[in-house]
Amino acid sequence: MFEIIIVLLCGLFFGSFANVCIYRTPRELSVIKPRSHCTKCNKQITWYENIPVFSYIFLKAKCRGCGSKISIIYPIIEVTCAILFLLMYHLYGFSYILPVFCIFAFSMLVVTAIDFEFQIIPDEFSLLLVIVGFGTSFLNYNLGDAVLQRLLQSFIGFLVGGGSLYVVAVVGKWILKKEAMGGGDIKLMAGVGTFIGWEKVLLAIFIASLIGSIIGITLIVFKKIMKKDAIAFGPYLAAGSMITLFLPPPAVIINTILLFEEQLLLKLLIR
Repeated sequence: MFEIIIVLLCGLFFGSFANVCIYRTPRELSVIKPRSHCTKCNKQITWYENIPVFSYIFLKAKCRGCGSKISIIYPIIEVTCAILFLLMYHLYGFSYILPVFCIFAFSMLVVTAIDFEFQIIPDEFSLLLVIVGFGTSFLNYNLGDAVLQRLLQSFIGFLVGGGSLYVVAVVGKWILKKEAMGGGDIKLMAGVGTFIGWEKVLLAIFIASLIGSIIGITLIVFKKIMKKDAIAFGPYLAAGSMITLFLPPPAVIINTILLFEEQLLLKLLIR
Protein backbone atom coordinates (compact mmCIF):
# COMPACT_ATOMS: atom_id res chain seq x y z
CA MET A 1 0.00 0.00 0.00
CA PHE A 2 2.87 2.38 0.83
CA GLU A 3 4.40 1.79 -2.61
CA ILE A 4 1.09 2.53 -4.33
CA ILE A 5 0.75 5.81 -2.42
CA ILE A 6 4.29 6.85 -3.42
CA VAL A 7 3.64 6.04 -7.09
CA LEU A 8 0.28 7.83 -6.98
CA LEU A 9 1.77 11.00 -5.47
CA CYS A 10 4.64 10.97 -7.98
CA GLY A 11 2.10 10.60 -10.77
CA LEU A 12 0.09 13.57 -9.55
CA PHE A 13 3.12 15.84 -9.21
CA PHE A 14 4.52 14.77 -12.57
CA GLY A 15 1.04 15.43 -13.94
CA SER A 16 1.31 18.98 -12.63
CA PHE A 17 4.66 19.32 -14.42
CA ALA A 18 3.07 17.81 -17.53
CA ASN A 19 0.60 20.71 -17.53
CA VAL A 20 3.54 23.13 -17.53
CA CYS A 21 5.17 21.29 -20.44
CA ILE A 22 1.91 21.10 -22.40
CA TYR A 23 1.31 24.84 -22.09
CA ARG A 24 4.85 26.18 -22.45
CA THR A 25 6.71 23.84 -24.83
CA PRO A 26 4.65 24.53 -27.99
CA ARG A 27 4.87 28.24 -27.20
CA GLU A 28 8.66 27.92 -26.96
CA LEU A 29 8.74 29.00 -23.32
CA SER A 30 11.01 27.65 -20.60
CA VAL A 31 9.44 24.91 -18.47
CA ILE A 32 11.69 25.92 -15.55
CA LYS A 33 11.39 29.73 -15.33
CA PRO A 34 9.39 31.68 -14.39
CA ARG A 35 7.42 29.93 -11.67
CA SER A 36 3.84 28.89 -12.36
CA HIS A 37 1.50 31.83 -12.79
CA CYS A 38 -2.01 32.65 -13.97
CA THR A 39 -2.05 32.98 -17.75
CA LYS A 40 -4.65 35.75 -17.51
CA CYS A 41 -3.38 38.13 -14.80
CA ASN A 42 0.20 36.76 -14.41
CA LYS A 43 -0.24 36.39 -10.63
CA GLN A 44 2.42 33.99 -9.33
CA ILE A 45 0.92 30.80 -7.96
CA THR A 46 1.97 29.92 -4.40
CA TRP A 47 2.92 26.38 -3.43
CA TYR A 48 -0.39 25.71 -1.68
CA GLU A 49 -2.25 26.87 -4.79
CA ASN A 50 -0.27 24.43 -6.89
CA ILE A 51 -1.05 21.12 -5.18
CA PRO A 52 -2.30 18.71 -7.86
CA VAL A 53 -6.10 18.27 -7.97
CA PHE A 54 -6.62 19.49 -4.38
CA SER A 55 -5.78 23.12 -5.21
CA TYR A 56 -8.23 23.02 -8.11
CA ILE A 57 -10.98 21.95 -5.71
CA PHE A 58 -9.86 24.34 -2.94
CA LEU A 59 -9.80 27.33 -5.33
CA LYS A 60 -13.16 26.29 -6.78
CA ALA A 61 -11.60 26.29 -10.26
CA LYS A 62 -10.87 30.04 -10.14
CA CYS A 63 -7.73 32.15 -9.95
CA ARG A 64 -7.40 33.93 -6.59
CA GLY A 65 -5.99 36.98 -8.36
CA CYS A 66 -8.44 37.73 -11.16
CA GLY A 67 -11.18 35.16 -10.65
CA SER A 68 -10.77 33.71 -14.14
CA LYS A 69 -11.86 30.10 -14.58
CA ILE A 70 -9.20 27.38 -14.36
CA SER A 71 -9.63 24.74 -17.05
CA ILE A 72 -10.79 21.28 -15.99
CA ILE A 73 -8.04 19.96 -18.29
CA TYR A 74 -5.41 20.63 -15.59
CA PRO A 75 -6.72 18.16 -12.98
CA ILE A 76 -7.62 15.70 -15.76
CA ILE A 77 -3.99 15.65 -16.91
CA GLU A 78 -2.79 15.23 -13.31
CA VAL A 79 -5.14 12.33 -12.60
CA THR A 80 -4.37 10.72 -15.97
CA CYS A 81 -0.63 10.87 -15.23
CA ALA A 82 -1.22 9.29 -11.82
CA ILE A 83 -3.24 6.47 -13.43
CA LEU A 84 -0.52 5.88 -16.02
CA PHE A 85 2.11 5.68 -13.28
CA LEU A 86 -0.03 3.17 -11.39
CA LEU A 87 -0.37 1.11 -14.57
CA MET A 88 3.42 1.12 -14.94
CA TYR A 89 3.66 0.00 -11.30
CA HIS A 90 1.23 -2.82 -12.10
CA LEU A 91 3.50 -3.93 -14.95
CA TYR A 92 6.94 -3.49 -13.41
CA GLY A 93 6.41 -3.32 -9.66
CA PHE A 94 8.50 -1.11 -7.41
CA SER A 95 11.65 -1.92 -9.39
CA TYR A 96 14.61 -0.14 -10.96
CA ILE A 97 12.88 -0.16 -14.36
CA LEU A 98 9.72 1.55 -13.04
CA PRO A 99 11.05 5.16 -13.25
CA VAL A 100 12.17 4.49 -16.83
CA PHE A 101 8.70 3.54 -17.98
CA CYS A 102 7.11 6.29 -15.90
CA ILE A 103 9.15 8.74 -18.00
CA PHE A 104 7.89 6.89 -21.08
CA ALA A 105 4.26 7.22 -19.95
CA PHE A 106 4.78 10.87 -18.98
CA SER A 107 6.17 11.63 -22.46
CA MET A 108 3.27 9.85 -24.18
CA LEU A 109 0.79 11.94 -22.18
CA VAL A 110 2.48 15.25 -22.95
CA VAL A 111 2.91 14.43 -26.64
CA THR A 112 -0.75 13.43 -26.92
CA ALA A 113 -2.01 16.67 -25.38
CA ILE A 114 0.31 18.92 -27.41
CA ASP A 115 -0.27 17.19 -30.75
CA PHE A 116 -4.02 17.09 -30.19
CA GLU A 117 -4.15 20.88 -29.70
CA PHE A 118 -1.29 22.17 -31.86
CA GLN A 119 -0.67 19.27 -34.28
CA ILE A 120 3.04 19.29 -33.51
CA ILE A 121 5.31 16.93 -31.59
CA PRO A 122 8.14 18.88 -29.94
CA ASP A 123 11.59 17.42 -30.62
CA GLU A 124 12.45 17.78 -26.92
CA PHE A 125 10.28 14.81 -25.98
CA SER A 126 11.41 12.61 -28.86
CA LEU A 127 15.01 13.34 -27.87
CA LEU A 128 14.19 12.62 -24.23
CA LEU A 129 12.80 9.23 -25.25
CA VAL A 130 15.89 8.39 -27.30
CA ILE A 131 18.29 9.38 -24.51
CA VAL A 132 16.40 7.62 -21.71
CA GLY A 133 15.35 4.62 -23.79
CA PHE A 134 18.76 3.81 -25.23
CA GLY A 135 20.66 5.04 -22.18
CA THR A 136 18.82 2.60 -19.90
CA SER A 137 18.33 -0.20 -22.43
CA PHE A 138 20.91 -2.37 -20.63
CA LEU A 139 18.46 -2.46 -17.69
CA ASN A 140 15.36 -3.11 -19.80
CA TYR A 141 14.70 -6.84 -19.47
CA ASN A 142 11.82 -6.53 -21.94
CA LEU A 143 14.44 -6.25 -24.69
CA GLY A 144 16.20 -9.53 -23.90
CA ASP A 145 18.23 -11.43 -21.34
CA ALA A 146 21.79 -10.36 -22.16
CA VAL A 147 23.00 -6.75 -21.94
CA LEU A 148 24.35 -6.77 -25.50
CA GLN A 149 21.04 -8.12 -26.79
CA ARG A 150 19.15 -5.34 -25.02
CA LEU A 151 21.40 -2.64 -26.46
CA LEU A 152 21.06 -4.10 -29.95
CA GLN A 153 17.27 -4.43 -29.68
CA SER A 154 16.99 -0.83 -28.51
CA PHE A 155 19.12 0.44 -31.39
CA ILE A 156 17.26 -1.61 -33.99
CA GLY A 157 13.98 -0.40 -32.46
CA PHE A 158 15.22 3.16 -32.96
CA LEU A 159 15.98 2.47 -36.64
CA VAL A 160 12.79 0.53 -37.37
CA GLY A 161 10.50 2.90 -35.45
CA GLY A 162 11.73 5.99 -37.24
CA GLY A 163 12.67 4.30 -40.52
CA SER A 164 9.31 2.63 -41.14
CA LEU A 165 7.43 5.91 -40.77
CA TYR A 166 10.05 7.70 -42.87
CA VAL A 167 9.34 5.24 -45.70
CA VAL A 168 5.60 5.87 -45.27
CA ALA A 169 6.25 9.63 -45.43
CA VAL A 170 8.33 9.39 -48.63
CA VAL A 171 6.00 6.96 -50.42
CA GLY A 172 2.90 8.81 -49.23
CA LYS A 173 4.21 12.14 -50.47
CA TRP A 174 5.06 10.60 -53.85
CA ILE A 175 1.57 9.08 -54.23
CA LEU A 176 -0.57 11.81 -52.65
CA LYS A 177 1.59 14.75 -53.78
CA LYS A 178 1.44 16.16 -50.24
CA GLU A 179 2.83 15.51 -46.78
CA ALA A 180 1.60 12.11 -45.60
CA MET A 181 3.55 11.88 -42.34
CA GLY A 182 5.02 14.57 -40.13
CA GLY A 183 8.64 14.60 -39.06
CA GLY A 184 7.50 14.69 -35.43
CA ASP A 185 5.77 11.32 -35.81
CA ILE A 186 8.95 9.81 -37.27
CA LYS A 187 11.14 11.08 -34.44
CA LEU A 188 8.60 10.05 -31.81
CA MET A 189 8.52 6.42 -32.95
CA ALA A 190 12.30 6.33 -33.20
CA GLY A 191 12.31 7.22 -29.50
CA VAL A 192 9.56 4.71 -28.68
CA GLY A 193 11.52 1.99 -30.46
CA THR A 194 14.41 2.37 -28.01
CA PHE A 195 12.05 1.35 -25.19
CA ILE A 196 10.07 -1.50 -26.76
CA GLY A 197 12.26 -2.89 -29.55
CA TRP A 198 11.64 -3.32 -33.26
CA GLU A 199 8.88 -5.95 -33.13
CA LYS A 200 6.68 -4.08 -30.70
CA VAL A 201 7.27 -0.69 -32.33
CA LEU A 202 5.86 -2.11 -35.58
CA LEU A 203 2.92 -3.48 -33.59
CA ALA A 204 2.44 -0.04 -32.00
CA ILE A 205 2.32 1.61 -35.43
CA PHE A 206 -0.20 -1.00 -36.62
CA ILE A 207 -2.43 -0.44 -33.58
CA ALA A 208 -2.13 3.34 -33.99
CA SER A 209 -3.13 3.09 -37.66
CA LEU A 210 -6.09 0.88 -36.78
CA ILE A 211 -7.34 3.22 -34.03
CA GLY A 212 -6.73 6.30 -36.19
CA SER A 213 -8.60 4.78 -39.13
CA ILE A 214 -11.63 3.83 -37.03
CA ILE A 215 -11.84 7.25 -35.38
CA GLY A 216 -11.11 9.11 -38.62
CA ILE A 217 -13.79 7.24 -40.58
CA THR A 218 -16.28 7.77 -37.75
CA LEU A 219 -15.61 11.52 -37.69
CA ILE A 220 -16.00 11.71 -41.47
CA VAL A 221 -19.27 9.73 -41.41
CA PHE A 222 -20.70 12.07 -38.78
CA LYS A 223 -19.33 15.06 -40.74
CA LYS A 224 -17.14 16.30 -37.88
CA ILE A 225 -14.21 16.56 -40.27
CA MET A 226 -13.67 16.50 -44.02
CA LYS A 227 -11.64 13.89 -45.92
CA LYS A 228 -8.99 16.48 -46.75
CA ASP A 229 -8.61 17.64 -43.12
CA ALA A 230 -5.33 16.80 -41.40
CA ILE A 231 -5.58 14.66 -38.26
CA ALA A 232 -2.96 14.60 -35.53
CA PHE A 233 -1.44 11.11 -35.60
CA GLY A 234 0.68 11.55 -32.46
CA PRO A 235 -2.11 10.68 -29.98
CA TYR A 236 -2.77 7.40 -31.79
CA LEU A 237 0.93 6.56 -31.91
CA ALA A 238 1.15 7.27 -28.19
CA ALA A 239 -1.91 5.10 -27.51
CA GLY A 240 -0.57 2.27 -29.65
CA SER A 241 2.80 2.47 -27.90
CA MET A 242 1.20 2.30 -24.45
CA ILE A 243 -1.05 -0.61 -25.43
CA THR A 244 1.89 -2.69 -26.63
CA LEU A 245 3.37 -2.59 -23.12
CA PHE A 246 0.48 -4.80 -21.97
CA LEU A 247 0.67 -7.20 -24.91
CA PRO A 248 2.94 -10.21 -25.42
CA PRO A 249 5.52 -10.16 -28.25
CA PRO A 250 3.97 -10.13 -31.75
CA ALA A 251 5.27 -13.64 -32.44
CA VAL A 252 3.27 -14.96 -29.46
CA ILE A 253 0.15 -13.12 -30.65
CA ILE A 254 0.49 -14.56 -34.17
CA ASN A 255 1.03 -18.09 -32.83
CA THR A 256 -2.03 -17.75 -30.57
CA ILE A 257 -4.17 -16.60 -33.51
CA LEU A 258 -2.90 -19.44 -35.72
CA LEU A 259 -3.54 -21.97 -32.94
CA PHE A 260 -7.07 -20.65 -32.46
CA GLU A 261 -7.74 -20.87 -36.20
CA GLU A 262 -6.38 -24.42 -36.28
CA GLN A 263 -8.59 -25.51 -33.39
CA LEU A 264 -11.61 -23.84 -34.98
CA LEU A 265 -10.93 -25.57 -38.30
CA LEU A 266 -10.60 -28.94 -36.56
CA LYS A 267 -13.94 -28.47 -34.82
CA LEU A 268 -15.60 -27.62 -38.13
CA LEU A 269 -14.08 -30.68 -39.83
CA ILE A 270 -15.16 -32.99 -36.99
CA ARG A 271 -18.72 -31.77 -37.35
